Parts: sequence; C-alpha cells; structure tokens
Amino acid sequence: MTKKKLEMDGGYIAIKGFKYQFDRTLIEIFNNSSKSVRIEQLQDYEFDNYFVQVKYHNTDYSASQQKQKIKKPLLQLLNQHKVDKSKKFILYIYLKGVPYAKKTLSILDLDSLIGKESVNYNNSEKTSFIQNFTLIHAHDFVTQYDEVIEKIKTLYSKSIEEAELYYSIISSHLLDIVTKNEPSNKNLRTCSKEQLDKLISEGKKIVFKSVFNDELTAEKRIKLLHKNFFKSQLNKEPHERFFIIEVNNQTDTSTLKELVLTLKGKWSKNKTKTIPSPDRFVPYIFFHGIEPQKLIKLKIELQKDGYNICDGYDFLNASFNVTSIKLRPTYENKLFFKFINNLSELNQTIDQLDRTGEIYQFYLEKPLNISFTQKHIQFQVGKVDEIKNII
Repeated sequence: MTKKKLEMDGGYIAIKGFKYQFDRTLIEIFNNSSKSVRIEQLQDYEFDNYFVQVKYHNTDYSASQQKQKIKKPLLQLLNQHKVDKSKKFILYIYLKGVPYAKKTLSILDLDSLIGKESVNYNNSEKTSFIQNFTLIHAHDFVTQYDEVIEKIKTLYSKSIEEAELYYSIISSHLLDIVTKNEPSNKNLRTCSKEQLDKLISEGKKIVFKSVFNDELTAEKRIKLLHKNFFKSQLNKEPHERFFIIEVNNQTDTSTLKELVLTLKGKWSKNKTKTIPSPDRFVPYIFFHGIEPQKLIKLKIELQKDGYNICDGYDFLNASFNVTSIKLRPTYENKLFFKFINNLSELNQTIDQLDRTGEIYQFYLEKPLNISFTQKHIQFQVGKVDEIKNII
C-alpha cells in the first residue's frame, strides 16, 4: 500500500471515529433530555456524575492487540479515578468482531487488562475503581448511526432522509462547540436536547458540512436542502438577503451568470409596477474567491443583457459607498441584484442594514468567518453548479 493510500485510509478512519464519538454523544443527549452533556471534558464526554470515553476500532486485531486497545483508555480512567473517586466511569469501545456486551470487571480482569501497570495501584484503589466502572463493548458504526437517525426521525417528526440531513446539521453544531471553545471553557463545551430543539426549530444558525452526510447521494442532498430551506417561495418577506458563494479557478463565467439569473428569478421582487415599495427586494451576491477579471467579465455580460449593475461604486476611481449599494429597488431603476466585491465591503454593508438581514453561505472548503447575529445558514457543496438546484 502506498503512503498516499495509507494517509487517505487514516483520514477516513479518523473521520469515522470522530463521527462515532459524536453519535454516541447524541444518543446520550437524547436519552437525558433534561441534562447537559459536556463534550471532550477530561474524557470524551461527561454528564451527571459520569465520565465516558468512546473508542472506535474497525480493524481486525488479535486478542492481545484488542487488550492493548482497551488498556490505554482504561488506564486514563483509572488515573482519573485516583484524582476524583466521586465519579463513575464508562469505557464505550467498539472492537471489530467483538459482540455487544456490557460488563463490570473483577480485580483479576483489571490486572489482566492493564498488565505490568497493575503494580502502580493498590487493592483499595482497584476495588473502588471497579465498583464505579463499566466496560461496554459497543455496537458497530452502522447500528449506532441507525439508532441516532431513528431518534432524530421520531423526536422531530422527520422522514428518514430529512433525519439524515438534520444529523449533519446537529453534528456540525457539536463540532463547532468543540472547535470554537478551549477545553478550559467547560461551561461553553456543553450541549443539551433543549439546545438542539432550538437549533432545529428556529433555523437561524444552521451549518451543513458534507463530511457528516456521506450516506446521502448528492442528488438527494440537493433535493433535501432545497425542500427544507428554500422551497417556500410564496410570500417571502422583504429581507436583505446575502448569498455568499465560494468559487475557484475552475468555475466558469457561464456558470456564475446562470447562478445570478437563478437568484434574480427566485430571490428578487421588483418586476411589476404594482408592487408596493416596502415589499420590493433583491439579493446581494458575493462570489468569494473569484478572479477580478472574471468578475468584470460577468458584470459586462449582464450589463449587455440589459441588467443594471449595482456594486457600491458610483464613478471611476470612487471609494466604496455603502449608501449606493443600499439603493432600494424600484420599478423605474430595474434593479434585480447587487454585487458585493470583497469581504470588507460585505462587512460594511451588513453593519448598516436598515431591515432584517439573512446570510446564505455556500462554500467548497471553508466558510468565511462573519460576525452576524441574525439568520446565517452555511452549506458545504461539492460543486458551484449544485447551488442553482438548492436555491
């Protein structure tokens, strides 16, 4: 096997193990709906009086190798017990080929598992530990995943496919809790069912990462994102909507033009004379990562087609003018979309909104970090041309 293949396999195993831990955490949150679960505190997560380590090993190991995989986390828990004897401990471990079992240990079992390290603990410490420890040989990845999906489906009245979509959103939320807060900030690394209920019901701070959703085909994922976040087109509120779209050098102008016209068709309301002025709205469009010459070419093509270009610049060599880009659409000015040229101008614009704003961010690799307290939904996509079918 080549080094590259090893790295790819290692990355895949790491991601799967990461998802496995989060799935176990989600089950704990759903099973303890009135309590908060702390994620990656001392051990992988904790709730009430329990510390829980979750380990996933989907490799064929010999019996002696399996014991080694149990030994390391077991010693970590044993050492933690020496520090705090008031807690209970669970090692939740999947070892390929080992059937599900929940067991306690005798001192002989403990000594056998930790081997020569046994001499570092006296009988009193060992006795106290095994009275407060449970070893769970866990279900495989698919069985546990199916349990999580069934819980999401039941608790939130979703179809199986919708539950798979929301699984990604919930997992992304847990990932943000872990990555955005240092381990020392214990109180910020918590999640509860009440928090997840609010995440799903309000839909204000949704993050969709495709890494958590490889069970869905691209076609199903696109349809579900459209259905759950964009399908309700009637009676849209006249909000200021920002569509931030990450592009790369492979994204051609024709794809971008088609996307602009799709946004114009579905997310602007300025076509007829009878529309009251307060009800008119058009989308702001920011192609993050676009080459300057490609953006100019796109604007020229749209202008040739008869569309007015509004991007906050009033004349040659002018500075960016927030007032200009905030120009309200009217029947007379035939405005159907506006362009944001860079992140600085985006921030200036959203900082001076006069009415409710919404951000829809589509990214390929990494979303932009934008400070925005109102609705901000982030979607990871495989290709830019997927977006027109999502929106």
